Amino acid sequence: MFGLDKAFKKKFGRRDFLKYCASIAVLLGLSEMYVPQIAKALEKVTSGKQPVIWLHGAECTGCTVSFANSNYPNVAELVLDTLSIQYHETLMAASGEVAERALEQAVDKFRGKYIMVVEGAIPTKDNGIYCQVGGKTFLSMVQHVASGAAYKVAMGTCASFGGIPAAGTNPTGCKSLKDVIGGTVVNIPGCPPHPDWLVGTIVNLLLFGKAPELDQYGRPKIFYEKLIHENCPRRGGYEQGQFIKRFGEELPAIEGCMGAKGCRGLVTSADCPHRLWNSGTNFCIAAGAPCAGCVEPSFPKFPLYEPLPEVAKIMKAEDIENRTAEGNNGITLGAAAASAVAAAGATYYLGQKAKEKEGGE
Repeated sequence: MFGLDKAFKKKFGRRDFLKYCASIAVLLGLSEMYVPQIAKALEKVTSGKQPVIWLHGAECTGCTVSFANSNYPNVAELVLDTLSIQYHETLMAASGEVAERALEQAVDKFRGKYIMVVEGAIPTKDNGIYCQVGGKTFLSMVQHVASGAAYKVAMGTCASFGGIPAAGTNPTGCKSLKDVIGGTVVNIPGCPPHPDWLVGTIVNLLLFGKAPELDQYGRPKIFYEKLIHENCPRRGGYEQGQFIKRFGEELPAIEGCMGAKGCRGLVTSADCPHRLWNSGTNFCIAAGAPCAGCVEPSFPKFPLYEPLPEVAKIMKAEDIENRTAEGNNGITLGAAAASAVAAAGATYYLGQKAKEKEGGE
C-alpha cells in the first residue's frame, strides 16, 4: 500500500538519498563508514519493498499517532516509503471484508518475510473475547500472524509489557506480545514511543538482517541503555537536595529536581534527554513535568506524582536539617545535606541496578 513510487524517486536525488542514509547512521549510533552499507540495504529493499503487518489491540492508537506525526521526514518518510504496509487498521483505506482479505493474503504471500508490529496489549481472559476484529479475537490474530513473521516488534508499552490495559485488576487478562507468543520479540516501549526508536529498529533489521542487541527487557540497547537521570538537566537540583514541591514553581538559583513530584528518571532507562521530542524541541523533565517511567515494565503500576521511597527519605532528612538550621540562628548545613543526598542517591541507584539484574524493579 505504500511503496517507493516515481514521485518519491524524483523528489529524493542520489545526494539527498546518501544524506538520509547518513542521518540513519547517526540515528543508529554508527560511524560514517556504514553509510554505503545502509544505502545498499535500503536500495535492495526498495526494489522488493519490505512487507509489514501492523496489528492493533487494547490501546489508544497513540503509538501510531506519534509515529505518523514524526517531524523527521528525512528519516521516517524514507523508511516508510521503503516499506510495504500490507495491513494497518488506522492508516489503510480498506475496511471490513476487504481489509480482512488483505491481511490473509499478506500472511500467505509474504510468509517468513514480513515484519509484524503489534500495538496494544493482548486480552487473553476467556480465550480473548474482550477484543475482537472482524469476529476474530485479537489473541488468535496475533498468534496467526506471528506464525509467519520474520521479526516480531512490540510497539509501545502496552504491547511490550501490558501497560495501562494490564494495570490494576486487569479484568480482561491483558498480556504483552512476548508473554503470548514467546520467542524473540523486540520491545519498543514508551507511552508513546519516540518515532526514532521504531525507525532505528526497522533500519537495523533491514541493514543487519537481525534484531538489534536487546537488554533484559527486550529493548534495543542503543535507545534504552542509559538512565534518564544520568543526563537530566535538573540533576544538579537532585544532588543538592533542591526539590520542586509544587507544579509550576521554579527555584530562584537552580533548576530544582522533580523527584518530589514523582519523577522516575532515577530508575528509567531511555535516551529522551538527548533524543528529545517534537523535532528535537523538548522532553518531559525539561518541560517541567516529572518522568513517568513509561518505558519501564512497572509502568503504570505505581502511584504517579508520589516520590520514590529513597527520594522521600532525602526530603525528610532535608526538612529536619532545615528546621535544625533555623533553630541555630539560620546557620545552614548545606554541605552536610548535599553529602547525605549524594550518599543516599548512590545507595538507591546501586540498589535499583541490583534489582534490575534480578528482573524486577
